[in-house]
Amino acid sequence: MKVKGYSTFDKLKTCLVGRTYNKEQFREIKNQKVKDILFKILDETEEDYQNLCDVLNKSGVETLRPDIVETDTIHRPANQPRDDMAVIGETLYVNNNRPEYKSLLDRVENKVIVKDCEQQKLISTSFIHRLGNELHWGTNKPTWRDSALVKEYQQQWTNEGFNVDVMKHEGHGDCTWCVPKPGCIVTLFEIQNYKDKFPGWDICYIEDKYWNQMSPFRKVKQKNGGKWWVPGEEDSDEFSEYVETYFKDWVGYVEETVFEVNMLSLDQETILVNNYNKQVFDFLEKHRITPVITPFRHRWFWDGGVHCVTQDIYREGSLLARY
Repeated sequence: MKVKGYSTFDKLKTCLVGRTYNKEQFREIKNQKVKDILFKILDETEEDYQNLCDVLNKSGVETLRPDIVETDTIHRPANQPRDDMAVIGETLYVNNNRPEYKSLLDRVENKVIVKDCEQQKLISTSFIHRLGNELHWGTNKPTWRDSALVKEYQQQWTNEGFNVDVMKHEGHGDCTWCVPKPGCIVTLFEIQNYKDKFPGWDICYIEDKYWNQMSPFRKVKQKNGGKWWVPGEEDSDEFSEYVETYFKDWVGYVEETVFEVNMLSLDQETILVNNYNKQVFDFLEKHRITPVITPFRHRWFWDGGVHCVTQDIYREGSLLARY
């Protein structure tokens, strides 16, 4: 299998879509209410993955899925492959070599398994924005910018012809800014000096009023610190206790994420989003980009939007000068 990725908006041809666990692994749960809620999440998550695959297939994109691996231990499922790997140029870099990806990796010749270290998760396209010969690379902690791993790959990719911008921005970049096509950016807030880095580009800043729609989340935030939310189950203390006891590694921190920014480009004219946002849709229409809604009903539980739950394996395009 060939892999290629030079820009986030080049035409997508092959895409990996995440997968959660099989319900059979949770048949031993004694509390029926907890089991019912959990099974509902698993069923509806897979339904949304299937719908996403259908949208991709109808757009001419080949879809791949992680393997189903039965284990005796429960760890976070392979539901967000974006965090586990990156395609930079014509090489697949894997920072989390999990068994669910075995059939995929067996088919890829040009791959690198990232060495085990504290900063290895930075080698993912949740942190790295690709724009032709430019790589804009966010980091997770201030000290990580100067780590040996970052310096190693910055030098390697520079030698390959990329201009590598190691940003001061901390956290997953795909949750805070998105480049749907050359000349325009959708962003959550001023995470970098866009006027200097992208002179003349049109910038859409998401309004903060979005969180006013999330009042039920504020209720459950008092119970779990704002890490996850299942709509309608804000008062289910049994489920909250179960998740906090057994599934801490599954959940992230949803309050730091605005999912309108977490979008997946099929090409420069079409982009996938999880839900409607008038400000974003008006901006996309202005730039002649068609948004396609692919719902992900439990994004608040899994802490991931459509970009997080996918990983582009092959996009058309090449190492070009500045777009």
